[in-house]
Amino acid sequence: MIKYLAQAGPTHPKHGGGLTCANAQFPIHPLLSFIVHYSIVIPIIFLVHDLFFIPKAASSVDLAQYEETIHRQKYISRFLFTYTIILFTTRCASSFNAGRLRQHAVMYELTWLCNSTLLMGSITFGVFDDGTATNWLFRRRPLIATACCIGVSIDQVLWYVDLVGYMVSGKFLVGVMKYLTWPQTLWIDRLTCTHHLWTMPLFIYASNNELELDSFKLSVCIVTIKVCLSRWLTPHCIQATKSKDEGGSGAAEAKSDPQIYRYLNVNLCHELWRDITFSFLQISQDKPPGWLYLWRLLWRWQLFNYLVFVGILSPLSRIGLASLL
Repeated sequence: MIKYLAQAGPTHPKHGGGLTCANAQFPIHPLLSFIVHYSIVIPIIFLVHDLFFIPKAASSVDLAQYEETIHRQKYISRFLFTYTIILFTTRCASSFNAGRLRQHAVMYELTWLCNSTLLMGSITFGVFDDGTATNWLFRRRPLIATACCIGVSIDQVLWYVDLVGYMVSGKFLVGVMKYLTWPQTLWIDRLTCTHHLWTMPLFIYASNNELELDSFKLSVCIVTIKVCLSRWLTPHCIQATKSKDEGGSGAAEAKSDPQIYRYLNVNLCHELWRDITFSFLQISQDKPPGWLYLWRLLWRWQLFNYLVFVGILSPLSRIGLASLL
């Protein structure tokens, strides 16, 4: 089972790759990868939180503010849960008639950290906790929600840069949003991508308090686990190959055809996002071994997240986002 779960490259049939004329198979590996990914991520993060991060003592918390925070997080958690269910189900449903590669890719793509943040936020802000929850998985852990928010912060700040740049000049200045223009991107993906713009402000508003340094510390653990699992479970891309009878295609032509090629690179586990072309950010041009690439990626990702935490998120939470709205 361990060997089967490990990704086996773009053209392997279990990922949906291989001959285009081959019969489509049920995406067993993507489904198992999705289940295994979340079955590992959720309990490990909860355990790390419970073992190493101590919540504030009740005596140090203002009771009125605490009750307001609980009330706010309850409503936001319900919204997040509803949105997450809509995102997951519509993207899966849209894959039925979108070809073999999309059918296999969608379950991998749902393990992106930006999508996980929605799910984790809904659970840890208390969607299932009415104050009497005894189930360990359903307890409120708002520190995890804010940690996930910090984990995606550098990416989502760059979404604002790309959005403003596109509105002003018609160009994506960084490239994190450029995938919305790819042929492989369905209309439902474009419709359900708005969370990249409202996750951070919504989570800061829900926290109703200054973000703690512990949130950043926990985010380091979250990002590391997510990236390493993605490297193990998901291929760099999925690629179909044509038989000799069908005739071949040029590399550029093949990569523009979503029925032949689908880019994944979930959680940047194989390379920097391909639309980000700044030379000083490139960390895989020398084709490093996996462990070295992951080291290069993770310390840079954590550093950029820390800069966003210190320079943007923490000041906004200190000022009080509610006072700015």
